Amino acid sequence: MFSHKILTQNGKLGNKPFIFKRDLEKAGYKDSRLWLNKYLAEAESWNKETIERRFELLSERFLNIWKYPEVELTERDENSEMNIFEANEPKFKKLEYAVFFDQKLEVNQVSKLYLEVFRQLFDLQPETFFTSDLAEKITLTKTPKESSPRQPIQLNETYYIEGNIDNIGKFEKIKQALTLFGFEDELIIKYADEK
Repeated sequence: MFSHKILTQNGKLGNKPFIFKRDLEKAGYKDSRLWLNKYLAEAESWNKETIERRFELLSERFLNIWKYPEVELTERDENSEMNIFEANEPKFKKLEYAVFFDQKLEVNQVSKLYLEVFRQLFDLQPETFFTSDLAEKITLTKTPKESSPRQPIQLNETYYIEGNIDNIGKFEKIKQALTLFGFEDELIIKYADEK
């Protein structure tokens, strides 16, 4: 039935005058039961003004049907506990503490957090460091030299890791490691209140 469609013969009628399309018996805009065509059924011409008015009517209707949800955004306290993946960059910030595997770590510097996270991960699953590129990313080595790693940090009795990385880089390496191990939800941090 033609009356349920926008205009079934529009392809065939392509360049016909608007009035012809509007008044086409049993197939024109005047015979349509769609609200979409009601405005066209009453329009006297098809020009810039009628196009703009139709756009306004359609947009009002759509916005009434698909309303924007009313969402109340609360400002997140930057100094509350948060997952490391949701935390702001640690540039010029100190930690109050961290919680890793449900254990509170009394660390106030990102460098101490960095070392502690990698110590625990290495103790838990050392093979992952060597079967992935993680050892290379943190410059894991048994024999620290002057050039590599720069500023070596002792991970355990045998291994050292790179220490000459800024806080943002340390956060990124921690996040990469947590993702590799599947422990994305295991590290919570709390920044110290700035005074």
